[in-house]
Amino acid sequence: MVVNRHQGGAARREEQRAPLRERLRWLTRSLSVLSLLVVLIGVLWGGEKVFHKLDVPIGVIAIKGEFSHVDQSEVQRLVEPLVKGGILSLDLAKIRSELELQPWIEAVAVSRQWPGGLVISVVEETPIARWGTQGFLNSRGEMLTIKDNSKLAHLPLLQGQGHTERSLMKSYREIAQLLQPANLKITGLKRDQRGAWWLSLSNGLELVIGRGQVVEKMRRFLVVWMSGLKDKAGQIARVDVRYDNGIAVQWVENTAAAMLWQPVVKKQVVQQQVVQELTIALGKPGQV
Repeated sequence: MVVNRHQGGAARREEQRAPLRERLRWLTRSLSVLSLLVVLIGVLWGGEKVFHKLDVPIGVIAIKGEFSHVDQSEVQRLVEPLVKGGILSLDLAKIRSELELQPWIEAVAVSRQWPGGLVISVVEETPIARWGTQGFLNSRGEMLTIKDNSKLAHLPLLQGQGHTERSLMKSYREIAQLLQPANLKITGLKRDQRGAWWLSLSNGLELVIGRGQVVEKMRRFLVVWMSGLKDKAGQIARVDVRYDNGIAVQWVENTAAAMLWQPVVKKQVVQQQVVQELTIALGKPGQV
């Protein structure tokens, strides 16, 4: 067999060059990785320097909001220990959560203001009613504890067992809406452990509601009230609406004793405007 010497030499040279090419490829990849690492280190080092340069200390803390019960200086005092580090390293979420733990604060928004300012916007809780002597209910029926609620004496007082705040708030809203057309305002609403209800009005009138059918009983009271009982408001001490066919009235002291009176009157329900008959039972003083 005839062997071409030129072809054999070329093959040997190719075999000798293969390892060299492999080493060159490895060297190229290594240099690429090394270059990438150098660039990354440079970026991180430069970025850290830029971060520290921009992370300037907080110089101004602005407290914003409409304040009736929250003291701005108290908010400032609470925030200052939480302002650690610069404007970039500041933990805004922690500041917000700490402030929202305060009973008079409903919500907080915290934002940075360049170059070295911090803006805190505060939304106060809105008290709807007092709860006991050291608490109040907000619009969601949540009970919030404060040291003293005597400054909220203009608000109605709600009383009930633990964990009944939301249900009492719901009933209060329903009854207050029902009484509004008659210009009657609630000053107190109580539900005891047996589930019996009592109601106090701003005109000094007290209502014994009893258990169950609270709204229906209040509608029955309104029918009688608007039919003429309101004209004797100054002579009434208490009204008992627990009866199915009417109400019982306890007169104030020194008022002439009333005979059992059961006239049939026409009524006009404030909300439904329905005309029907109702029997009114008026009791003697001390009967209720």
